[in-house]
Amino acid sequence: MITNSSKWSKVWVGVISYLIPLTSYLFIISSCGNNPSQEESARAEQLIKAAHKAKDYQRLISLADSLEAKGSMTPAQAYYWQGYASDRTNHRRMAEFYYNTALKAAGTDDSEILAKAASHLANLMAVRGDYENGLKIATPVVRQLEELQCDTTSDYVNLLIYIGCCQAGLGTSGEATADGFDKAYERHLDNVKKNRTDEAYKDAIAGLINIVYACNYIGQYREALKWNSHFSEMISEYEQRPGISSEYIDKQQARYNLYQAQALEGLDKDDEAAKAFDAFLTSQYAKTPEGRILANDYLIAAERWGEAADNYQSLDALLGEGDNSYSLDNIRSLVLKKYQANLLAGRRDSAVAVSMLLCDSLTNAFQRAKEIDAAEQAVIVRKVEELGEQQVAATRRHQLAVLGLIGLIFLAVIGYVFYRRYHHYQLHLAHRELRKDIGELETAATERSRTETEQRIAAAISQYVAHEQQLPQRDDLTLLVSQTPGTMAGSCFCGAVQQGDALIFAIGSATGKGVTAATTSAMTWAQFRTAASIDTNPEHIITAINEAISDGKHMPVRILVGSLDMTSGLLQYCNAGNNTPLLSDKELTLLPDCDGEPVGTQAGYAYTTHQTTLAKGKWLFLYANGVAEATDADGKPLGDKHLRGMALQAFKVNERPEPFLQNIQKAVDDYTGSTPQANDLTMMVIGRK
Repeated sequence: MITNSSKWSKVWVGVISYLIPLTSYLFIISSCGNNPSQEESARAEQLIKAAHKAKDYQRLISLADSLEAKGSMTPAQAYYWQGYASDRTNHRRMAEFYYNTALKAAGTDDSEILAKAASHLANLMAVRGDYENGLKIATPVVRQLEELQCDTTSDYVNLLIYIGCCQAGLGTSGEATADGFDKAYERHLDNVKKNRTDEAYKDAIAGLINIVYACNYIGQYREALKWNSHFSEMISEYEQRPGISSEYIDKQQARYNLYQAQALEGLDKDDEAAKAFDAFLTSQYAKTPEGRILANDYLIAAERWGEAADNYQSLDALLGEGDNSYSLDNIRSLVLKKYQANLLAGRRDSAVAVSMLLCDSLTNAFQRAKEIDAAEQAVIVRKVEELGEQQVAATRRHQLAVLGLIGLIFLAVIGYVFYRRYHHYQLHLAHRELRKDIGELETAATERSRTETEQRIAAAISQYVAHEQQLPQRDDLTLLVSQTPGTMAGSCFCGAVQQGDALIFAIGSATGKGVTAATTSAMTWAQFRTAASIDTNPEHIITAINEAISDGKHMPVRILVGSLDMTSGLLQYCNAGNNTPLLSDKELTLLPDCDGEPVGTQAGYAYTTHQTTLAKGKWLFLYANGVAEATDADGKPLGDKHLRGMALQAFKVNERPEPFLQNIQKAVDDYTGSTPQANDLTMMVIGRK
């Protein structure tokens, strides 16, 4: 007779005998794909190398994805190759995502992938100018590779170089940077001596290019000459190998001569620099669009603006014709320099054309950047979802194996169902929140990127304008200028030119914002200098500016132009909307008839020239609209009335021009405190000694 107890015992024995192989099977499944066999890895490596050699980057992405799914490749390897392919196709945001994911997935067995992913990611950061994050990525990986004794590869050496480049970009370079460069160079030499392959030589040449460029960039020109000498030696050694590309040698030799010219120019050895540049011009590479644009690094440093402007005619050939070729990076790094070269070469029409192209291209560039970001973000979101699904699937397999091992198959199924429903619900909520956050981040990032780019471009234009301003110097003249740039620099302008005994001066501000304001200010200043060299009548000068930059209906600037005869003291002035200046006498008074109201019509605008006499020892205090619009911490604007009160108080403290300007500037600074100001704070004092 079989009792109930023995029946249940047999049932449990049967269940356990079933669960043991089932559990083994589940554990095998749960670990499948994490440790590919040597044969599978070799086959996967062959497929990846073939796609890499053919530069078929779309196939490289699909291969990495499918080989990882089959278990023939580790996740870290797959993410690295997907990042590499994205990098090569200029999908930089996706490349950063894949490289970062590869770094997180790489273990101690994936030291090669760790070095490659970190090297490429640090390079992306350095090129983008994100030096701080570049150091955060590269430095710990270098330490980890040294601890693993995996510090002999070219990727490790490149990491040392990128660390030096990032330190140079942050202005923190010194002995540590030099030691890093020396160490990297020694490793490259060892690699060349051991392998003697094209890859080893080209890795060393690329490393030396980065070092020389970094030294020239931070102004360490003697160091640049030292490393450029090593660069030349490496080229000469590689040139002796059979079957090398003459085009490659020509390009590297041209780079050597160009870097030599830059360093010598930085050391004020102009003649030697010019000879090195002449040697560069004999190369075939110098005749290519890429070579002509690269040559402008020296030409701009040597102030050979005409030749630089000629070279920038190759910009369309390099980038491709049409506005779509002008990305935000190209606008910042190339188009602005083209504008500078034409402006300083005296080619006003070309400079105006470039500035118009720049304004027109910005909107398209922002839209393209937004579309690219959105497309890349969609791919990243999908990959994050896939990673989450893979993690969930792995969790399910392990959970089922553990539950099967303890024999609670029924409870395991119930628990799994509830777990699945709950986890799916949580994933759904998290996914919805993630998409919401991504949308908000994308909008904020686009707006921040647009604002930061406008600020950089406006500041660059302002710097170019300031570069060409030289205030007249006379023993009988007091001419003081105070200009504090705002967050959107370049909106205000002031300065003076001298024609015989006449001092012609101008101050004002653009009515627009951002890049448009900076460009308008630059054009106004250029037109003022041109008109002032021909005519000293303020009304005629303003009319010339009006005809050059207005549309006949709206004057895009507020400007005051004056002419002071230093011999007789005759002061002529014409105000087109700028704030009324103050005249020093027994006390500060408003300059008569200088309220800037139009009195006639000529192309929409006409202003009358007034005159008075400025006695010796007397002076004018002029300021642009940005000073009156300066705000305190509560957003309250200063205003003309309050500013004039400050000026009167400063005048009572000290009537001399220099201390007066210092005191009024301090009063404005005390009012604004640490509050950032959008517009420039521009003030000027003009007087007769």
